[in-house]
Amino acid sequence: MAAVLIFGKNFSGLMHNMFMIQKLNKENASLDEEYKRLTEEYEKIQNGDVSHIEEAARVKYHMSQKGEIEFRIKKEAQDK
Repeated sequence: MAAVLIFGKNFSGLMHNMFMIQKLNKENASLDEEYKRLTEEYEKIQNGDVSHIEEAARVKYHMSQKGEIEFRIKKEAQDK
C-alpha cells in the first residue's frame, strides 16, 4: 500500500505485469509438456507402434481383443 502511494499507478501496473508474466510462464511450461507428450504419441502412431495403438484403444475406447474380458473397477470417494 505504501509503495502505491510513493510510486503511484505505475507501481501497481508493474506488479500486475509481473504477476501476469509469472502466470504466462507457468502456462507456457505446461503447454510445452503437453506438446512434448503429444509429439511422442504422434511419432509412436506414425511408426506403427502396435502396443501403443492397442493401449490407446483399450484405455480411451474401452476396446478389447477377441476372447478378452474387460474389468472395470470404480474408485470410491474417500471420506473427508
